[in-house]
Amino acid sequence: MLADNQSRVGSFDTLRLVFAVLVIFSHSFVLGLGPNASEPLYQLTRGQVTLGSLSVWAFFCISGFLITQSWSRSPSPLKFIHRRVARIYPGYIVAALFGALIVAPLAADPMSSPAISPLDFLMRTILLKEFRSQHVFSHNAFPYALNGSLWSVPYEFWCYIGVMLLGIVWARILRWLVVAVFLALMGWNLLFQSMPGWLPTRGPVVGIFGEPKDWVIVLPFFIAGGMFYLLGGAVLLKRSLLVVAAILLIAASVIPHALAVALPTCGTYLLMGLAYFPRLRHLNLGRFGDFSYGTYLYAFPIQQLIVKFSGGSMAPLKLFLLATPATVLIGVLSWFLVEKHFLARSSQLRHEGKEILAARS
Repeated sequence: MLADNQSRVGSFDTLRLVFAVLVIFSHSFVLGLGPNASEPLYQLTRGQVTLGSLSVWAFFCISGFLITQSWSRSPSPLKFIHRRVARIYPGYIVAALFGALIVAPLAADPMSSPAISPLDFLMRTILLKEFRSQHVFSHNAFPYALNGSLWSVPYEFWCYIGVMLLGIVWARILRWLVVAVFLALMGWNLLFQSMPGWLPTRGPVVGIFGEPKDWVIVLPFFIAGGMFYLLGGAVLLKRSLLVVAAILLIAASVIPHALAVALPTCGTYLLMGLAYFPRLRHLNLGRFGDFSYGTYLYAFPIQQLIVKFSGGSMAPLKLFLLATPATVLIGVLSWFLVEKHFLARSSQLRHEGKEILAARS
């Protein structure tokens, strides 16, 4: 057993910042050169996953744990929604304005304009959708993309809503319902992996809630994190099982489609083991603040701008070394100037290193 009490705080803030930096590293290959073929994990897993995708899935897993914990400790719909909106929207709105008003003009072709429609920008921001323009970064290795990382934010927010609805309607059977949904989603994901193209990609429902092909990938990770909390949390961790999970995950990396099952199960277990690893908890980067969200929001456009002003392409390692310090700095500013001021007092104290449980965050 790696942790003796479910209430002990894991290293989730530290891990989220690490994964945000790994997204920058992974994107350095596709934004610097174009294709994913040279991305290290993409090569190692024979095209199954990149470090960027793995990091985003880890975000969903950690969120599943923390949001389920938040609801179970304070099952008030109004308070829950208020806290989730306060955590997601302020930082997102500022990042969206930064993209539309600063990055887009800098990224526009010399003879064109990004042509921002205020109404379109407003609606997309409300729905947490990326503002798009066909006239930005046209000569970059990865053209026409202003901030591709924003795709995951609405999916995460809808997951929050799902936790609340499940908590309200099926509180008594929530634990086993979540297990059943998790197993069904992994089967759905395997079906999608073996027969791509059968899921719808257009329509009003897709426009609001997102594409089914993305849901079948990200939702199992969010649910896996929630299941880990509901089934006991840190008390489930055993060293022998962590070793078994690691072996199974390594084996799955060379078997086609096997990671669709191994990552939400074995990967989640290993991630939680890492979160509660004593030495990592002592590092506790979260005592300075949660810089991961801002880092994630701003990394993509910062990298795109660096590539644009370097001729349209760049060696991945060079791009990573140039983009990471600037992006993390902006993430720090986003926390202190925007995000922090909208959080509940308990969350602020937790990030300041106070010995309390953030029972209301």
